[in-house]
Formats: sequence, structure tokens, C-alpha cells
Amino acid sequence: MNASADIEERIQALLAIRASFPELWSTFDKESVPVFRTLFAEVQGEGKSFLEIGSGHGFGCVFFALLGASEVHGLELLPAAAEVAEEVKRRLDPSIQVYFRQGDAARGLPYEDERFDVVLLIEVISHVIFPDFKAFIDELVRVVRPGGFLYISDGNNARSWKRRYENYRIWERFDQGPPTREGETVFGHTVGTPYVAARRDIALKAVQSLSWEEAERISALTFRFEAEQVRGAARRYAATGELPNSLFRRRICPIDPLNRMYIEQLIDPLELRSLIRSAGCRVVYCGPRRRLPLQSVWVRFPWLAFLFTNGFRLVAVRE
Repeated sequence: MNASADIEERIQALLAIRASFPELWSTFDKESVPVFRTLFAEVQGEGKSFLEIGSGHGFGCVFFALLGASEVHGLELLPAAAEVAEEVKRRLDPSIQVYFRQGDAARGLPYEDERFDVVLLIEVISHVIFPDFKAFIDELVRVVRPGGFLYISDGNNARSWKRRYENYRIWERFDQGPPTREGETVFGHTVGTPYVAARRDIALKAVQSLSWEEAERISALTFRFEAEQVRGAARRYAATGELPNSLFRRRICPIDPLNRMYIEQLIDPLELRSLIRSAGCRVVYCGPRRRLPLQSVWVRFPWLAFLFTNGFRLVAVRE
């Protein structure tokens, strides 16, 4: 069997592993394989070292290694997802040059300066809770080698009126509920336990003397609190009677209190482009995430394209 046939056979094996986890969300599946191939070609990935931030269940990282990356590292916030990624690697080929670790990219990247040829964020940047957007972009660029690529794509374009309309409703439903019924979605999303209910349960576990009504009052006043902040608010109330004062606000992106991430935060791609440039990169593409009719027009006038396209893609080279 020649090398090309062997690669295709291993890709099919990876897709079979992906199919064995139907309950898991992932950007990688049979339909997205051509997109990932195009991405790999765009960043000239053959023989290059990759870092994927928000690597999820690891399928994309393994795929890039199969295509010919010299090594691929994945950094994932959620411990359970990082564990699945290790299982995916083990089932396909434990010796493949792919390395996963759990960590929060918003708190700094655990890699030395100029470590990677390619740094990727695929459907991730709209979920990261970063206190300082510029500092976060600077940190991404820090680990890219001169001449290396920073590649960011996301479906949450803040300049799209349609995306704003949809996300405002997604935000309210995820935080306030109710859960979606069987067969129901909110613009493609299913809602399980609303965040307000999760905050109530966190408060009840933190202070067992709280009544249900007290815990519900605390949960209603801890909008955008992470789990530890909710616990602190519950303990403070139990000790002093002081209630928090953060009520739900429409058109403000909520935070998943358990997983410490945004649910579909809106990102302004032109602000992102400006920050990437100021960090020392040359932006080689800023435009719609997917190719559109009259593509050359939208690339020349991205501000116009972003008014009606939901997603965006930025590709930059570090100077």
C-alpha cells in the first residue's frame, strides 16, 4: 500500500472512531473533512508544528497529524473532553505525534515563546472568557514562530444583524430556560439545565442550610457568576444576609458556571484584525468563513460582507 492510500485508510479509521461518539459535539466529521484539508493547505501544514487551542475531543488534532504535521498539541479547557481526546489517540495510534493537555488558555499558554508554526482557534474564540482581549491575542502571537500562522475562525460575527438577533435569544434561553423539548432547538442549540438552575444547585450544595427559595434568590442574582463565585455568594449570604446584585440582562452573553465559558459570545472580526496587527502579524485574509459568490469583492470590503455573513475567518502571519 502506498503512503497516500495508507493516510486515507487511517482517516477512514478516524472517522469510524468519530462515529462511535455520536453524542459528542465536534467540528470534525465526514462532511467537514474537505474544510480541514483546505485549512491544512492554507497554513502550509506539511512538516509543521501545530497548536490547537480548544482542541475539544481531539479529532482535528489527530487529523492534522495524519495529513503530515510534524507534531500537534491540543490545549482544552474541559477535563472530560481532554480525556476523550487521549482515548481517540489511543484507539487510532498511541505513537502518533499528538499531545493533549487540559488548561485554560485565558490564563496563559503553557508553552515557550515561538514554539509553533501554526496556532489554531476553530469555533473557540467566542467561548473564551478573557479579561483583556488584547492581552489574549498577544499571548496567542507569543507562541507563534516568525513566519508562522495564526488561524482563527468562528461563527459568531458581532457585525451580522442576523447573528446578533439569534444569539440574544440563545443567551436568554441558556441562562433563564426552559430546557428545550425533544426535537426542539434554539437556532440549532439544545438547552439542558439552564444556568440559573445550575447556579441554584451550586448554592444549595455550598450551604446546605439554605432553603430552596433562598438558593433560587441567590441564583437569580448571580448572573454571569462562575461556580466558585456562586459558592462565595451563598456562603456570604449565610454568614451576613448580604445578597449579590447581578440580575439577568438581555443582550449580555451569559457564562456557563460549571465549565467557565461563554455560550456563543459575539466577536467583532475587524477589532480582532486590528489587535492581531498590533501584536506584530500581517493579516493575509480577513473575510467570510466560507467562500461566497463574488468572493473577491467581500475580501476587498470585509466590513460589508460582515453585515450579513454569520461567520468570519482571519489568517495572519507573524512578522
